[in-house]
Amino acid sequence: MGEIKNVCLIDCPQSLINAFVELGCDVLRLTGVRGGTLDLGEALDRARDERGFAPDLVVQTEFLGLRCLIKGLDALPCPTVFWCMDPHLNGHWHAFYARLFDLTCSTQRASIPTIAGRGATDVRWLPIFGQRSPCPEHHKRTRDVAFVGRLTAERPGRTWMVRLIEQCCAGHVLTVTDGLSFSAMMDLYRDARIVPNESILDEVNFRLFEAASCGCLVLGQDLGEEQASLFEPGCEFDTYADGMELGEKLDLYLKNPRLTQAMGRAACQRVLAEHTPRHRAMTLLEFGGEATERRARGSEADAWMALSMAAMWESGMLGGSAKDMLTRLSGDTGALDLAASPELVCTALRVQAKAGMTDRLSSVVDGLLVAGLWEDSAEVNLTGSMAALRLERFDAAKSFWYRHIRNVGINNLGPPSSPDDLRILWAKDAARRGAVIRPGFGFDPAVHLPATAAECLLAVLAHRAEDPSAMRLLDSMLRPLPGYSQLRVGLLSSLTLREREDWRLALELALADLRCCRVESGLEELALARKLAASQGQERIFARALAAADRSGRLTATK
Repeated sequence: MGEIKNVCLIDCPQSLINAFVELGCDVLRLTGVRGGTLDLGEALDRARDERGFAPDLVVQTEFLGLRCLIKGLDALPCPTVFWCMDPHLNGHWHAFYARLFDLTCSTQRASIPTIAGRGATDVRWLPIFGQRSPCPEHHKRTRDVAFVGRLTAERPGRTWMVRLIEQCCAGHVLTVTDGLSFSAMMDLYRDARIVPNESILDEVNFRLFEAASCGCLVLGQDLGEEQASLFEPGCEFDTYADGMELGEKLDLYLKNPRLTQAMGRAACQRVLAEHTPRHRAMTLLEFGGEATERRARGSEADAWMALSMAAMWESGMLGGSAKDMLTRLSGDTGALDLAASPELVCTALRVQAKAGMTDRLSSVVDGLLVAGLWEDSAEVNLTGSMAALRLERFDAAKSFWYRHIRNVGINNLGPPSSPDDLRILWAKDAARRGAVIRPGFGFDPAVHLPATAAECLLAVLAHRAEDPSAMRLLDSMLRPLPGYSQLRVGLLSSLTLREREDWRLALELALADLRCCRVESGLEELALARKLAASQGQERIFARALAAADRSGRLTATK
């Protein structure tokens, strides 16, 4: 396409809007309604009448606190881009919504497969950005360490980290606060030397870019290559693998102010060189020029919008009634078409289950089984099976399982003996398919139908709260996933209380404790695991297991 001059920006931060203007673009800024929809066609008609504005590019950014869905995208003659800012928490509906755009960007590279999971074919990585900011010399700053973030019961991992920082910063000026405006937060960072960082699900977050913009030394979790490609570890920021390393590095940098300042200054320079709003605006213009038409149109667009809204409604992010959601899913016909798509069938079942519409739920279950619809869809079979269990129709639930294993060619499994046995079979199957979690989805087994391996097991534990086999299986599935250590601490604590002689469990709990900054508890569990292994004549096996998990050798050296 030709040069992009007129850009419609929806829910974009002011700094990004300013960057587009600085690049010579004529910008139309639109703000959506929190938890609602924006009719883009009407807004653009007004802009055309009032100022002769016709967009060459439309960009919507999504933030955790503002989720607005845009209507009328399919009628636009220009490229459309959706920039997911919090895909680690919203991927369960982003995947549907991305189908309404030509191109989708994700701030988290690891979230791209999730966003593309419903068929979006052009999903690209576009990281978060920092700000151009004054960067005072560190000797002029009055705070040694600062952390801005909410401490809540839902986020025990963050509280554990802050408590450790408080212990490590005794005798130093530490500020821990929340509820600041953006400008007040940036003022605080400009008055701080070191900013510890902690993310929700081991994602690269805004705090890294914001504190780096102000010349702070950011000390954050080791998130691997994605983070290291944005800032150089050991030069522009530093990382910690666990609470022990966090404490050691805080001590190191508090005692070396020149090193701290040099690294903070380098981080600020990296922001200015690569991570300003201008850099991201330039990339969005480049992406817009490359975008080809991929968005859904007409009735297909209506269907993806309905699926997006229903997914948000199921998770509690969107208001409205179940009847409203089902009406949208039914489309112009007014009747739910079970042959339309697997996504529609599963979403309808989840809406009906959450709303307690047992008659409708039973009708869909019967319709799928009698007509043999979507026998080759693992998602439909899982959702149908879970819906049948909700209805206490065990035979129907097993029917979905049997047709699934016939389709995938599994014939060496015995029949499930109980509903929970069936849930465990589905959990193992979902894990094999990579469907372990729905990041950011607050699953309630009393309300929602399980859609992933972890949710199937949580449903088992809702009935059998102390089932050690289900807890072990859930822990094994969560172990390789980043960001779930605090949940594993709870699981492993329960398991070790029941299986007190298992040193492997004690070792896993020790490692999870340490990753969650529970240093004292972690070292106690580590000593217990070592003692148990020794009492069982398995010291060498223990040493190998610890060495495999302890790349730094720090834990191996403890006695």
